[in-house]
Amino acid sequence: ILKPTYEASMLLMTSNANMNNQSINGDSIDKMLDSITEIPVMNVETYRQQILSPEVIRKTIDELGMDEDYTIKTLASKITIETIKDTQLIEIKMTSADPEKASEIINRVGVNFIEFVNENAKERAVASSQYIASQMEIERDIYEEALLQQKELLSKPRGSKEVSMELEAKLSQLTDYKIDKTNNEIRIESIKASIDVAESIPSGGSSLTLNQSTGRVLLDSSEKQLKMELAELESEYDSLEVMIPKLEKELEGLRVEYQDKSHLESLAAQKVNFAKGIYEAFVRKYEEIRVMDSAIVGETSVTIVSSAYPDKTPVGPNKTLNMAIGLVLGLMIGVFAAFFKEYWKQTGEGIKK
Repeated sequence: ILKPTYEASMLLMTSNANMNNQSINGDSIDKMLDSITEIPVMNVETYRQQILSPEVIRKTIDELGMDEDYTIKTLASKITIETIKDTQLIEIKMTSADPEKASEIINRVGVNFIEFVNENAKERAVASSQYIASQMEIERDIYEEALLQQKELLSKPRGSKEVSMELEAKLSQLTDYKIDKTNNEIRIESIKASIDVAESIPSGGSSLTLNQSTGRVLLDSSEKQLKMELAELESEYDSLEVMIPKLEKELEGLRVEYQDKSHLESLAAQKVNFAKGIYEAFVRKYEEIRVMDSAIVGETSVTIVSSAYPDKTPVGPNKTLNMAIGLVLGLMIGVFAAFFKEYWKQTGEGIKK
């Protein structure tokens, strides 16, 4: 007589939990850190394959003191894992002649599996946290060094701002010189024309004139006065022709100096900003991992829907099925026996003849 067997089942619900917090700005450094600290997305099939892992089964055997009854292999072979189609549900089943023991084993497997998922996630989070923390210190030193170099550069005399101000002053001065030169050219041409007119007209005596450049009052003829003013303008014009190229050359040197200093200061600022961005990215990721460390990843991604309980209704042996099989086998044996008996009888009569 076959002993009755009982089935115990436990229902778990999984979620595609991923504890990785996505970065705010999506920069390449943040994406790189996300890939380092990311916890893989776990689907139902992944969980199903892990339930009967040696770690889970070994822990169950040890906790229930079943070393003499089961090995990892034999206990795993008695447990059935099924996923329910189109759901996130996993059913853990075990058939045994002892319903109480079967329920206890299944419940313990489920709890140990959740702890197993949690421990794996914690180990990965701790490893990521240690890496991020150590690298964060390195990036902080790099950032502070970049700030120091920028400070030393800006503390040097004649920075880009000072050169820029001098450049603007020289440009303004050059503009004034060129305007004066143009005005002198016009004035010179005008005085030359006046002299030509004065030379063609007989002098009518002397007159009082005010020299605009010296402020002195002169008593002279119109022609002589014009020639003296022309000489002053031409002298000023010659001076401007000398000073303008000289000033343009100085401006050329100032432009080169300004570009060099601006370039160095820009590189220093870029280095500071880049180092600052990396350091802040590591700080953000470290805070994310710190929060993740305090989360119970396994229990949030796998939950127990229903625990196993002892079911007094046997699932085997199936008496009706066994009787049906026995009846069919009996008929087959009876037919075979009748056929064999008739065949033997006919064979014996043939031999006697």
